[in-house]
Amino acid sequence: MWHHVFLAIAILLNITHASRETEPVGEWPTELYRSSSVFGTAVYVARKSIVCKDGYTFLSPRGDGVAARGPTIIDQDGELIWASEDERYGAAYNLDVQTYKGENYLTFWEGYDKASGHGEGVLHMLDEQYIERYAIQGPNGESADLHEFRITSDDTALFTIYDVQQADLRPVRGPERGWIWDSRFVEVDIETNEVLFEWRASDHFNITDVTVDNPESSGWTYGHPKDFFHITSVDKDKFGNYLISALHNDHLTYLNGRTGSIMWKLGGNHTDFEDLSNGRASTFAWPHDARFTEDDAITLFDNTTPDDKVNRGLVLDVDQDNMTVKLRREYRAYGHDGVTPESQPQSDGSVQMLENGNVLVSYGRNGAAWTEFSEMGVAMCHTQFGSLSSFGSGTPASYRVKKHSWHGDPDTTPAFEIDGLEAYVSWNGATEVGKWVLEGAQVALPNADPHLDPNVPGHESATSEEAKSDTYFSAITTVKKQGFETKISIPSDIEHPYLRVRALDKKGLIMRTSAILPFHPTTEEPESPPPPPETESQTSPGLFFAGAFAALAIIACIFFVRRYCWSSFVRSCRRIRFGRRRFLPLNLRDAESNWEEYYASEEQEVGLHTVSDTESDDSDDVEISQLDNPRLSPALLSPNPNKYPRSPSFQSDNGLPMLIRTPSTRSTASSRAKQQ
Repeated sequence: MWHHVFLAIAILLNITHASRETEPVGEWPTELYRSSSVFGTAVYVARKSIVCKDGYTFLSPRGDGVAARGPTIIDQDGELIWASEDERYGAAYNLDVQTYKGENYLTFWEGYDKASGHGEGVLHMLDEQYIERYAIQGPNGESADLHEFRITSDDTALFTIYDVQQADLRPVRGPERGWIWDSRFVEVDIETNEVLFEWRASDHFNITDVTVDNPESSGWTYGHPKDFFHITSVDKDKFGNYLISALHNDHLTYLNGRTGSIMWKLGGNHTDFEDLSNGRASTFAWPHDARFTEDDAITLFDNTTPDDKVNRGLVLDVDQDNMTVKLRREYRAYGHDGVTPESQPQSDGSVQMLENGNVLVSYGRNGAAWTEFSEMGVAMCHTQFGSLSSFGSGTPASYRVKKHSWHGDPDTTPAFEIDGLEAYVSWNGATEVGKWVLEGAQVALPNADPHLDPNVPGHESATSEEAKSDTYFSAITTVKKQGFETKISIPSDIEHPYLRVRALDKKGLIMRTSAILPFHPTTEEPESPPPPPETESQTSPGLFFAGAFAALAIIACIFFVRRYCWSSFVRSCRRIRFGRRRFLPLNLRDAESNWEEYYASEEQEVGLHTVSDTESDDSDDVEISQLDNPRLSPALLSPNPNKYPRSPSFQSDNGLPMLIRTPSTRSTASSRAKQQ
């Protein structure tokens, strides 16, 4: 119970407005809507360009306490397009658009992501209506890992699996009968889940081949296996061979598609390629998201470079005939407001070649942001989905970020809510809505069931119900779709007790109709009663006496404070000021003599100045500050001894009065010497 309470408080403290010009605030920037229960991811478009307007962005925000987590689609203005409303989806990774048998699908991994750096879950495939068509697991019911899910050109599924295997760990100072997390990948038939190819890292790599040691996994027990390889990506080329990257290796590995044997390694200390770019093409570490491009180049995300440790997106020209590699282009992490996503060991990231020739780079745990670069490496657009202070924390983060075109036609109806004279409408996942039409009627008639097809026998009622509903509803106003949720102002003079909203596509055709909601139109206010006759009293006697009593009470309070509390308050303030000397260093206390001489005695205010409480009216020793203090009383500055018997004496050597000060008994020796 308390977990939900704390999560709700965290959400409220991290809500931000939908303005894309405002830096996101809070650790988990979140947007809420009136018409929908989904959580939106608030983003900040720090750099924008018209060249980035095509397509939609696909990400999977995650992190402890993040409310707007899970598979998420946003447009290039940062507005939410779709967020999962299915509560069964937990942490999600790798949201992407992939083609299977000629149809586009949303694909992502979902499950438990805290299993020693990998995941235990299921791979999901959703069609354009956001209906799940396939849920894929590993062989024999094993859990699929979060790092990879690719649909190949052969319409097969390629994904990673982790399992625990026994191994001899003596070469790395471990036990003879130790345990390792073994990295695997499998290629399966999507329809039958039949395994078509399987590869295991321990069959081709020795425990000493890794270049990064993970001290958190000892390998001494089954419950703490050693994570020696940690596969992060798998891709299949047109020749049927596989390219893999592993977090604990400093190189990419190319595998034979039939035997699984290693054909070559690229990068690191054991590279098989000659680097024609002075090491810039092969000195990468913790590589992620290694892919073949259509022209046989390789893209990957480099989590660090040897010199400045700044993330890079790399495009490498690989010549497998001459075994040479050359850096075609690098895309260094874009910095905004002096903050650059800095490399973090064992962090994520992605690189994607776009259809418009640009390159999209995301930074994983290093920074909650992504950048779209031109082909020449110029940052055209940069978007954050977390505050700059959250960079490097992994909260929020997205393992990868992708960009694609997408046609979403949800198998739902638009969400519609009324608040006073304002209506709010949204349709989670719809990409083709151009306008909203607000309609009203005098009677509440049911809309046609959107799941009924009038062309199917037995569903003819769909057409008749829709026609009957349309007869009674008339259009009130039409507005253009604005962001995820559109606000519609309801005219105050309408008299329709029932309202609904219709979605129109960009051609003006009706797409779907919302539910019908009751509306209580405002009525004219009754005429105000005539003013009372002038002879009648306009003031209530009770009100008069209450005001008089309040005025007397205020006067009494002021008198009481002035008479009994004011002098004590002033004395307390002056004591506090005098106590300041105790906190000065010894070598500075004499320098404070002027201040000390003025506040040396317990003082009592006379007019705007003070004298000692302990001195009698007959005392001649009065200490006066040597500072030109504007608060000195005229009584102490006046040279008239008859009018003010306690005033100090004055001397005039050159016609000007001079103030003679009498040392205080509390003055230091040095301050008395200065007064002589």
